Amino acid sequence: MDYYIKVKDTQVPVTEQVYKAYCQGYRKERYFRESDYHNKTFFYDALDTEDMNGSEMFEDPAAESVEAQAERHYLWEMLRECIKELSENEQELLCRIYVYGESLRALSKAKGIPVTTLQSRHQKLLKKLRKKLEK
Repeated sequence: MDYYIKVKDTQVPVTEQVYKAYCQGYRKERYFRESDYHNKTFFYDALDTEDMNGSEMFEDPAAESVEAQAERHYLWEMLRECIKELSENEQELLCRIYVYGESLRALSKAKGIPVTTLQSRHQKLLKKLRKKLEK
């Protein structure tokens, strides 16, 4: 018995072993297509054209790029390391202002320290962090 497989509208003679492997692969591919249809699975690459990748049609233009996310993550890590090097009083000042959202005026009343003193400490602390981050 002669075995043939179709390649670009041409019947190509093959051995029985090649024919069976081809049919098995074809059947497996058809099984996956049928299960995708049954499970209502859709692949964006079905929308591919010569000009555009199908997944690009659903791209979120407002989303942050991967590069920007990596850079932001790196800067956050650097900032965490710099904050760890600060004294407890400096860390507390930053925490109460930026984490808990306390105003300098409210912090001044709670600590009994003049607002101008807290403002200058805050400014010095930000300059100190900026210098550490620039290294």
